[in-house]
Amino acid sequence: MKKIFKMTNLKYLIVFLVPLVFVMIMTNQLDSDSWYVLAEGKEISENGIYYTDQLSMHEGLNVTVQNYGFAVIFYWIFSIFGASGIYIIMLILNMLVCFLLYKICMTISNKNVNLSLIIALATDVVLALLFVVTRAQMVSYVLFLGLIYVLELYTKTDKKKYLWWLPVLSLLQVNLHASLWPMLIVVTLIYIIDGINAPRLHLQGYKIKPIIIMGVLMLVAGLINPYGIKMMFLMLSSYGDSRFMELVSELHPFDLRNLSNVLLYGAIVVTIVLQIFGNKRGVKMRYILMSFGFLALGLNSVKGMSQYILVMFLPLVAMYSNVDLSRVIEAKKIRNVFLLWTGIIATCCFFAVFVLAMSRIKNYPDDEALILAVDSMDASLEEGVDKKSLKVYSGYNYGGYAELRGYRTYLDARGEVFLKANNGKEDILYEWIDFSNGKIDKKEFLDKYGFDYLLVEGEDDPFYSLTDDKYTEIFSDSEACVKLYKRVLNG
Repeated sequence: MKKIFKMTNLKYLIVFLVPLVFVMIMTNQLDSDSWYVLAEGKEISENGIYYTDQLSMHEGLNVTVQNYGFAVIFYWIFSIFGASGIYIIMLILNMLVCFLLYKICMTISNKNVNLSLIIALATDVVLALLFVVTRAQMVSYVLFLGLIYVLELYTKTDKKKYLWWLPVLSLLQVNLHASLWPMLIVVTLIYIIDGINAPRLHLQGYKIKPIIIMGVLMLVAGLINPYGIKMMFLMLSSYGDSRFMELVSELHPFDLRNLSNVLLYGAIVVTIVLQIFGNKRGVKMRYILMSFGFLALGLNSVKGMSQYILVMFLPLVAMYSNVDLSRVIEAKKIRNVFLLWTGIIATCCFFAVFVLAMSRIKNYPDDEALILAVDSMDASLEEGVDKKSLKVYSGYNYGGYAELRGYRTYLDARGEVFLKANNGKEDILYEWIDFSNGKIDKKEFLDKYGFDYLLVEGEDDPFYSLTDDKYTEIFSDSEACVKLYKRVLNG
């Protein structure tokens, strides 16, 4: 009679649960960008796709909602299950990331199970340090790894059926999170390069014509979106802007100013050292190109480091695929006891941390002062006044939540929307930066826009200590440095 359960199967449970524990420790609330994403999803769900901005108070701004599909799904989940539903979806997507990492490693290592499990676990834990959050990038990680997996299957088996996934993945990426669509093209090009028959250049050499054909279909599939070609290359028009990149912290160059970055740097060093001493014969040029190419991107901006993490261990899988780890991991005398107790501890930790995380997840921002300020706006509204008709001043961080509550704000965290290169009208983001730096007079700024409310965040904001007869302070939290002013006089 076959055994239904083998003790060694516990290692799969451990590999999938341990990263989730790390994720829940590192991420225990909705990401701050979630609020404008929810506002986008709500607007599209109620009124359809829009091409001029409907969230801010500005008129006639051309807009490309590069994550419109994700925003709608995000809003539907939030509407039915609340923030807890969003958080659980993030955990499920992380499990898919771990599963795909395992399958990729199994393919590269010729089914070296123990090595594949260790690499999948290590990669996901490192990813959890900074990048497992309630954002569209989680979907992009799944699609990114899905592409690598099907391409690996093709190079391994020469079966063209796997390549039919390429246009499908392209279509999903461009309609769910278009800003990272170019990453799929980059990976496909790397596999085309490695398919060239050039032994002197250490290229593997396999049939690349099918990949090229499907690559063309990927481009065609990328055009199937509401915004056309602009959707596909929006990242190039936004993230090359130096002032914009200076404002957004995740676009700053990688440094060692926080513990997560230090730990990530340590993982990079360990990976490179292991590559130095590994067996170079099994390494394909595509792994080297992806590893060092995405490392260069990641050192240029923290945001780009996530793609590097997803591929950083691939050269190691090829180098150490012939190493038998069973003597260490599955030694008969200690295997069962070790796996049993590790499995029990991992399971207990998972449920304990999960319950704690669920108790902390809220359907509103973690910033209580922001919630109270918007509540004060609601309470001060005259009867019959439409929120959408009001002009609300807000900075980069607070606008998204006010928009979800129905207001139209001056600015929010969709920084690319407020660049003239994208909206075709005005560099509003630059104007706000100049105003914040004191280059624009407060009275001049107020006269230009005639704000109905001023939602002020931080003592550095010029409006924080406003003395103007046309405005009265209706909310203040000195500890959080948040104030709300209401316009009381016209003219």
